[in-house]
Amino acid sequence: MAKKRSTWGYVGVWVVLVVLTVATWMLGTKAKLGPYSLPASMGIAVVKTMLVAMFFMHLVEQRGARRVVLPVSALFLGLLLGVSLLEAMTRIQMARPNGIEEELKPKRPASTRPVGH
Repeated sequence: MAKKRSTWGYVGVWVVLVVLTVATWMLGTKAKLGPYSLPASMGIAVVKTMLVAMFFMHLVEQRGARRVVLPVSALFLGLLLGVSLLEAMTRIQMARPNGIEEELKPKRPASTRPVGH
């Protein structure tokens, strides 16, 4: 028989998720961590994912599922990020066609350009 969970436990986890979401927003808009922004944001995302999986998906109650689901999920996430990063790091710079002298940068729509440009 499953043990009845308190509503306050879920509210507490939700509050932690809200605080971590605000922390992620602050990292993206206010804090200037430079090269440490991505690892910090990914760390917060992993913590939030673990909280959702453990409490809202009830993996905290399932011993066997925890041993299988979490490592397999981490493995697939690592493969997805690893292959994506490997592809981005080994991408070949595109050559300019003959006769084009200007810089080949994507043009941003006027609505997204900074003021004064």
